[in-house]
Amino acid sequence: MITYAEIEKLGARHAVEPTMLSLYLAVPPHPAPLSLLAARADELIAAAETASGAGRPVGQQDRNAVREKLAMCCRDWPGRMVAIFACADIGLLDAFPLPGLVRERAVLGIRPHIRPLLVTLERCPEQRVRQFAADEILATPPGASVAIGLPACLAAVNAGAVQTLIVPEDGLVPGYECGRCGALSTDADSCPDWGTAALPVPDLIEEMVARALEDGIQIWVIRGAHSPVGARLYIPAAAAA
Repeated sequence: MITYAEIEKLGARHAVEPTMLSLYLAVPPHPAPLSLLAARADELIAAAETASGAGRPVGQQDRNAVREKLAMCCRDWPGRMVAIFACADIGLLDAFPLPGLVRERAVLGIRPHIRPLLVTLERCPEQRVRQFAADEILATPPGASVAIGLPACLAAVNAGAVQTLIVPEDGLVPGYECGRCGALSTDADSCPDWGTAALPVPDLIEEMVARALEDGIQIWVIRGAHSPVGARLYIPAAAAA
């Protein structure tokens, strides 16, 4: 079973171009031919290629690597939900059985799509990291201690002010990263640190999650692509006094 430490390790992986494949699918129980699982994987990967709009299909090396992992999944994890991550550009190839069910999907990006992994741990009491209640944070009026919505949360992440981050399990939001200071934004021209071209980011939400993991920030993943993004912020000592 995947651990929080393994998710943190995955979240730190980064590709220059959106060639990192994250694949989630259910392995049928025995006896199930590999060809059926491979066909389902191909279907999900084709949908990811279309959705990404990157113009670069998944390479044959990664396709072959995924098929090898699928053979292992059929043998070792029948009847389980599995996650496979492959990116030949950075030498990444990992597969994990999951402790619960998530929606089948494939995602192409510059980061592994790890939000479904966090969801499975949140549902598993023995693996759960203490979390703030998402409902409590999202119900708080925006102000000094809470940010609600993507723009406010991006600003908080850029400022290093996030204590707890709430994100939806599904949904991709493309955006940009400043090539000089690394600030995230939805607009290529919004960063005042001008002089370096903005870098495209396939999914701002996944980028925020990866940065939160690196900084030891609590993350709460909730169901639904249309769920709001929110954050509990650190309150400056002067304000708390």
